[in-house]
Formats: sequence, C-alpha cells, structure tokens
Amino acid sequence: MFFIFRKLRSYKYFLFLLFSFSIISQKSISCEAQYLKKEKLFVQNKLSKNKELFLVELAKNNYERQKGLQCKKKLKKNEGMLFIWSDEDYRSFWMKNTVIPLDLIFINSSLEVIEVYFDARPFSEKLIRSEKRAKFVLELNAGVFKELGFYVGDKIIF
Repeated sequence: MFFIFRKLRSYKYFLFLLFSFSIISQKSISCEAQYLKKEKLFVQNKLSKNKELFLVELAKNNYERQKGLQCKKKLKKNEGMLFIWSDEDYRSFWMKNTVIPLDLIFINSSLEVIEVYFDARPFSEKLIRSEKRAKFVLELNAGVFKELGFYVGDKIIF
C-alpha cells in the first residue's frame, strides 16, 4: 500500500483506491441463503391416489417470498419451498441468485395443482408468470414432479 501511496502522492487518490476496493469486496461476498421452518406436505395423484411426502420450507411473508431459495446450493429430492399468500392472484417468479434448477407448481385455494412451469433455469432473470390465479407455489428440484408421476389436477395435503 505504501508503494501505491508514494506513487500517487496524494491522500485523495489513496482514499479513492481504498473505497473502490471496499466496494469490489462487498460485491464479491456470497449471498446468504435463508433457512425457514420445514413442514410436511404431501402431493397426491388424483388418479392413483399415490402420495409423496415433501419437507418444505414455508415462505409466508414478503421478505421470505422475495428471498425464496436464492443462494441455496442444493435441495434433497424430497425438499422444496412452499410460497403462501392470503389470496389467489397471478404469481411472478424469477431465478436470480438461484443456483438450483426448479419446477414451479402453481396451486389454487382448493389445494389443486393448476399449472406447472418445468425446469426454470438457474440465475435466469426471465419472468415466470402464472397463467391462472394461484394461492400457493411449490418449488421442487427440476424433474422431480414429473418423475414421480404428478400432473395438473393433483392435490397437495398439509
């Protein structure tokens, strides 16, 4: 540092460099994942009546919903996140800061799967918007929903 300071011969430039370095350092700090309380949730196939258990984190307020699964490095096959609102409305998501490819399962107030967005790409800022009004959105590892034989019309059970 003294070499740079001598070279520049100005305290102002030294402070500028120090300030620039601190900004660069802050941007390179990795984001922190949130860890919310996990609850049991079942998805039930309406035809076969088969159920699959998932342990999901519940995102119930604006901050929890905005943060979502951002910065999480992995999810087990039977893990996910359930986003909860008090009303049905069109829901929008993106994958900014999200490392894990996900399926987004849109669910109405009758707990019925009404729409599925498959394989949302990590880090994408593309807006994913539901075509129908949903009260809940379940995020699971990409491919798990289809792999387990679930479809639109199936139900979730808390």
